[in-house]
Amino acid sequence: MFTILAVPAHGLWGACSARDGLAFSLEMTKLGFQEYCRRKEEAAMAAALAGFTTIAEEAGGADLLSFGNAWTRRLFDGDFHRSAGPVSPELPSVSLIVTEEGTLGTTVPHLLHEGLTRVDADAVLGGIGEPVSTDQICSVWHPELVKLRTERGLPRHPVQVLVTNSCEVPFERCLLFHEPSLPVIVVTRSSMVATARARLRQSPWVDVIGAGDPLDLRAALTQLRDRGMAVVSAVGGRRIATTLLDAGLVTDLYITVREPGSAASALSFYNGPPVVRRRLLSKAGRGQEGAVRFEHLVPPSVYAPGLRLGLNPSVWR
Repeated sequence: MFTILAVPAHGLWGACSARDGLAFSLEMTKLGFQEYCRRKEEAAMAAALAGFTTIAEEAGGADLLSFGNAWTRRLFDGDFHRSAGPVSPELPSVSLIVTEEGTLGTTVPHLLHEGLTRVDADAVLGGIGEPVSTDQICSVWHPELVKLRTERGLPRHPVQVLVTNSCEVPFERCLLFHEPSLPVIVVTRSSMVATARARLRQSPWVDVIGAGDPLDLRAALTQLRDRGMAVVSAVGGRRIATTLLDAGLVTDLYITVREPGSAASALSFYNGPPVVRRRLLSKAGRGQEGAVRFEHLVPPSVYAPGLRLGLNPSVWR
């Protein structure tokens, strides 16, 4: 079955000259960061997770990487999947998380958003418009998910990638930019790189990438791949999501809604060309979260890997 949405993914930290000769250790951890992590871990462990039940799965013949442990498989009702490769060899695999506005219970944020969608990620990419909180770090927090990430040979936290067109970001107030042990990259327009570096001079461990004028997310993702990041989890907002979809950069689309919502309603903000996707997986929440629906949508090329590598892209374009 193909869903046409007319409305609407391990590496090493690359070399960076800003790090040369630093007078501190990148293993330094500040008390504010320790306290933040403690609060997030306690919240994750205290959350009552209802879990999901599988409605439909069409993984046969798909080129996938699947993972999980006994704890996640019990709650997710099986393995979690992502596409085995990117849309193009010079890019990382990019997953996009889209959630319909509204209350979705505790399973979605703790098992999916701050869990399985990031367990395998080298980096989490997002933007800041008007931040609700300056203390926001995109990682995994439940001990079972941390353990799964460690077993996959990945660092404790994904690289934090912040995309900003204007650099009008409260760097001085964001915890993200004040923790030397946390790898952070700022992606901005090439003409704003000097401005960003000047504003971040108190945080010299933060890398800054110029991605052209105007800002080109494909160019940014190519540079992330060059730095060893093979799997990127994109969390939005809407402008970033739209750009990624328009440019055909998304391999895995993870959507959560509450009935009677659908994938199309969750993507109602998207007004670009129709996005052709195949529904790989559909799940329903359990118990009091029975109205919650999760869908994993992938490009048709996931079922014909040679096409994804560019052997005959005209079939789908």
